[in-house]
Amino acid sequence: MSGIVRILAREESGIVQVKIIIPHPNESGTRKDEQGIVVPAHFVREGSVKVNGAALLDLELGPSVSTDPFLQIRFPGKKGDVLNVAFLDNRNELFTAEAVVQ
Repeated sequence: MSGIVRILAREESGIVQVKIIIPHPNESGTRKDEQGIVVPAHFVREGSVKVNGAALLDLELGPSVSTDPFLQIRFPGKKGDVLNVAFLDNRNELFTAEAVVQ
């Protein structure tokens, strides 16, 4: 794949703001290349976010999501909380990352 999942997590006044970038081509399967051949579908289809091992968020994504998706979430938390993210694409490739809230 293109790279690793990047996470930035910062707490301010008891609210954690998380920014996630998933390096992924996210091809819908409907676009044609320069030769007129359909580019095969390859997209992130689901994801999850956990905080200190507890589920915070489950996502259902699909072919309409952009290349290298950027997600941003906010939730009550504190510095030192551990975030784990996992994303699965339609080829069953798993992308994971961990970050500590700053």
